[in-house]
Amino acid sequence: MKRSLVLILIVVALSLSAAFARATPPSGVAGGTVLARGTAAETLVIGTPRTTTVTKKVKIRVARKVVTKTVKVQVESVQPLMTCGGSNACETVVQQVTINPGGHTGWHTHPGKTLVTVKSGTFTVYHARDCAPAVYEPGDAFVELPSTVHIGRNETGGTVELGVVFFGVPIGGSPRIDQPQPERCDVT
Repeated sequence: MKRSLVLILIVVALSLSAAFARATPPSGVAGGTVLARGTAAETLVIGTPRTTTVTKKVKIRVARKVVTKTVKVQVESVQPLMTCGGSNACETVVQQVTINPGGHTGWHTHPGKTLVTVKSGTFTVYHARDCAPAVYEPGDAFVELPSTVHIGRNETGGTVELGVVFFGVPIGGSPRIDQPQPERCDVT
């Protein structure tokens, strides 16, 4: 029994070390200064706007008679993508990232939603799903969803400066999770 448990632990350790060995850490990232980090004081919901139809039966008094009518009302709401607070405590991290010419973030994901704003330079992002480049210029902003494996690159001769807000980071945890380079993407 002990011998099989030891063998299982060795196999798990080797598997984990192989996964970490394939991770692609950043290169040419000159700065990743955390400007602020805080725990959500209230419940925070981030989501996609949507319109929902609510149906309600109402009783109306008309000429001494009570009439029941079905009323449909369009209500603006949110399709939650992430909820933080209460029993699901998490942090928001604000970071300034500077990437030198030819530098990259390495392949990675985030534990929660991430909002990126390009302050200066041209930033190119590749996603594992299709490996197609998405190019962002100063003033552009975009969102990365959790579990979206991606790499950001500075493919220019100038510096790239980003402002990044990470939502849904585990308390005390990292806003970044290294990932191996996808086999179908020849981008490092």
